[in-house]
Amino acid sequence: MNKTIKSAVGLLTVAYVIGGAPAASAAQKRASLPDWGGVWENLSGIHFTQPRFEEKDLAPNPPPLTPEYQAKYDQARAASKGGRPINDPTANCAWPGTPRIIVAPFVHEYLITPGRVTIIYEYMSQVRRVRTDGSKHPADLDPSYNGDSIGHWEGNTLVIDTVGLRADTMFENTGLPHSDALHVVERIHLTGPDDLVNEMTFEDAKALAKPWKATWRFKRHRDWSFSDYVCSENNRNPSVNGVTVVK
Repeated sequence: MNKTIKSAVGLLTVAYVIGGAPAASAAQKRASLPDWGGVWENLSGIHFTQPRFEEKDLAPNPPPLTPEYQAKYDQARAASKGGRPINDPTANCAWPGTPRIIVAPFVHEYLITPGRVTIIYEYMSQVRRVRTDGSKHPADLDPSYNGDSIGHWEGNTLVIDTVGLRADTMFENTGLPHSDALHVVERIHLTGPDDLVNEMTFEDAKALAKPWKATWRFKRHRDWSFSDYVCSENNRNPSVNGVTVVK
């Protein structure tokens, strides 16, 4: 072995010892990710306060609201019972925001790639982007409808951590409020070949007296596809002086 070859072998050996085994290829990384292909149907309804499974109803899940936000919620429910519609932003084609988009009564799909999970919803053509590359939440976030989401894999469970959410959205169409301090953690995993569960925990120092949990179930349909959802083509609830009018 000549000196040039010996030097090359020595450098490779040192690099291996210092850096460890070569990084997995992109193909290997993709192969290690779970198969969540197809589209997923919501089986649990659209109300966090009254979840519903396909086969049977579940017990109510009252939110542990602080006095200030309980008063806001009571006001919204009283208005609804009195025949006065609440000002639901989605009636005017505003986005529902997270976490409401999670329980929308339309299908969604997951695009799982190394370093990122993209969740696409048929409802209002919404997209959530979840970084799984080890990055952190930015220190100074501008509140947005779906916030800033980072995630990681614990085996085949996807854990999503979301902050930076707007305060002018709501949990559901009953007027259930939250603040800009809402923190959402989702644990999403398969429970069967075509069954998926999203276990959610909500923390909100302003609106919730303690953490609040909800579990949602979804069914996979590999032969279903998305339809167009153009809210402005079907907007039957225009706003008059900031109040939604139901026709």
